[in-house]
Amino acid sequence: MFARTASRITPYLAEGSRAAGIMAAGDVLAQTLVEKKDFKDIDYVRTIKFGSLGLLFVGPTLKYWYALLDRSISTNQNRLQRTVKKMLVDQAIMAPALNLSITALVGVINEESSDTIKERIKVQYPDIMKNNYMLWPAVQMINFSIVPLKYQVVFVQLVAVIWNCFVSQLLNDKNAVKQ
Repeated sequence: MFARTASRITPYLAEGSRAAGIMAAGDVLAQTLVEKKDFKDIDYVRTIKFGSLGLLFVGPTLKYWYALLDRSISTNQNRLQRTVKKMLVDQAIMAPALNLSITALVGVINEESSDTIKERIKVQYPDIMKNNYMLWPAVQMINFSIVPLKYQVVFVQLVAVIWNCFVSQLLNDKNAVKQ
């Protein structure tokens, strides 16, 4: 029984671990390239917190989502139709939900008040979604058309290094929301 449970959990842990590393890398890039901090001045607690979202939430969620999406969109159509449908469903359902969750969870892990988290969502979530729709539909068209299912989370997470840099910098900007 333990072996069976472990074999079901292992792929989610693997995706979570990859997502954690990639999200942490995005945060380090945000701190060094965007915020212009010296490497010695990096807020490693912030990096660990942001990376933990990848481990516990983003990686496992995307692993489950891509498998569900692959099973749910009929294979009885040409490749382009299936790819477009997957991208549209992904961007209509997962993109808003995932970005909203991350926006709120950053506030939670930073121990912000519920009022500050609500303000963060009100102020920052629309900007995140606007930028999401400038990047992710094209990325997902590539992902769903040529990347094998078992590598789709990895592909998305590699592109997400830059995305996570943007999101981390935005969501950790203490001046962006009223405290």
